[in-house]
Amino acid sequence: MLPYFPFGHRFNDKMGTAPVSESDRLLEIDPLYSSEIGLKRQLLAELPTYYFQALSGYESAQWEALEWMLHKLAEAYPEQFSLTKQGNQWHWVNRILAEETTFRYGNENSLPNAPLDWVGRQVQEDVLLLSGQEGRLVAGLLCFANDWSLDEKIGLPFWQIHAPINPIVEPMMRSAGAFMQRLPAGKSFWRANWSVKVSNQLDRSTRHLPILTQQLNDRLPQLTIDTIGDLLYLRVERQTLTRLPKSGVILFTIHTYQSRLADEAADPNRAARMVQVFSTTPPAMIDYKSMTHFLPALLNYLRDKARAINVNPLS
Repeated sequence: MLPYFPFGHRFNDKMGTAPVSESDRLLEIDPLYSSEIGLKRQLLAELPTYYFQALSGYESAQWEALEWMLHKLAEAYPEQFSLTKQGNQWHWVNRILAEETTFRYGNENSLPNAPLDWVGRQVQEDVLLLSGQEGRLVAGLLCFANDWSLDEKIGLPFWQIHAPINPIVEPMMRSAGAFMQRLPAGKSFWRANWSVKVSNQLDRSTRHLPILTQQLNDRLPQLTIDTIGDLLYLRVERQTLTRLPKSGVILFTIHTYQSRLADEAADPNRAARMVQVFSTTPPAMIDYKSMTHFLPALLNYLRDKARAINVNPLS
């Protein structure tokens, strides 16, 4: 089941950020680590300039992000990762992948890829750097995007990254922009974002949009109360934001978790919470999330699952 389940008593249009506590992990490793890293590296081998892009002038911020992420990984998972330093000579050990890398911090020629590109291949998260008061996207490794891509967004400020903004999400975007401006140096926060999809394809970047749209249209007639649990997937993004203390750039990470709807709805309490959120989500947001055409069948299915233990979801 999903480790993060962002469904409460009703739809919430707030950004919903919370501090990453001392006991929390900024970067998370799960049993899918090896397969997801393998997929990342495959995508980057096929289309390196599509899945990684960086503006010039932010090399030091990339190095700072690399430093921050390696320290966090080694601290959180000491049996899987280690980092040793002798001056600028650093040695990284990834025991899961049986890899060791020695490089000179600050010397891009000592790594096979740009710093953010290299460290992004060590984590399941997509990693992005946002700079300045407007949160301009200046670098990113983005392999598991949900309906967007770096080609469209690199170099844009935060508010334009989400353009054209649907009126229903504009308050959340304004709140997010204000939050990022106030984000203190060295502090990390997280939030969760949800969507419902007809496949568990991780890479949903815009180059796949025609195929994914056709896939949804083809699948719609099959989404009945009897089949929808096995044909839909919940997709939850755990997003973290950290203002790096030296450069002031924001490190934005996205860890994507997915689960078949039937597996989540097997818990009647979870089924009831999904009913409560989906049934109170404004129609414009449901449309924004491409759920309009299958929402009635989805709600009927979840209500049936919630009634298994006399949970009373909204009717």
